[in-house]
Amino acid sequence: MTCKIAINGFLGKMGQSIYDESKKSSFCDVKVGSDTEEKINNNSFDKVMLTSDLEKNKDLFDVVIDFSLPVSSAKMASLCAKIKKPLSIGTTGFSKAEIEQIKIASKSIPILLAPNMSYGVNLCFSVLTKLAKNLKGYTATISETHHKNKIDSPSGTAIKMAEVICKARDIELGDIRSDKCPIKIESNRVDSEIGTHEVIFKNALNEVKLVHTAFSRSIFSKGALDTALWVVKKSPGLYQFRDFMEDQS
Repeated sequence: MTCKIAINGFLGKMGQSIYDESKKSSFCDVKVGSDTEEKINNNSFDKVMLTSDLEKNKDLFDVVIDFSLPVSSAKMASLCAKIKKPLSIGTTGFSKAEIEQIKIASKSIPILLAPNMSYGVNLCFSVLTKLAKNLKGYTATISETHHKNKIDSPSGTAIKMAEVICKARDIELGDIRSDKCPIKIESNRVDSEIGTHEVIFKNALNEVKLVHTAFSRSIFSKGALDTALWVVKKSPGLYQFRDFMEDQS
């Protein structure tokens, strides 16, 4: 059966990438595109209802995919809880208050929250756990490179990688911008990079590198659509991409 989808942040780069990817699937049908009123007034799509108010169109979709901004995503979580619609979020850069808002919403609806929707990156998280545990005497540094318009820095994926390493070593990550942070993260912004993450474990004798490079936004779009199809069937709660992948294995 086809799943009817609404995309929040529809007219952004990721929103459009998800829409394009959905056309390749017989299981997904994007019915509604949500964005700011200003953007909607300057755009139109024949088969997608554009709106700045998803609640008014709640009967047109089964699940929401959100790739917008932290404030918008947190508000969307509260709205989805109100109208009882599952939600898959790929936005990053949340404050603690915004994460708490999402957690509260997840008590009423299923929400998947992922700093990265790529299968490859999420497999890297598992590999990092093993590397961090077995290379305890090595320093760990992370370098991430994205397009110049990416707002959050470091990226949500880089922060998640640092958290994975610290959890494996049973240490606190703390303030990522402090000199006392056990993991150094370097952020680079260039004209056209989709996203590259490199983790380097190093000691006096050698170094081990783990690198993931995205060549197309479609890897994130496919993950977003797949998680939307998955979360729409789940009970209320806050889920990670790892939960989704474990169900597929």
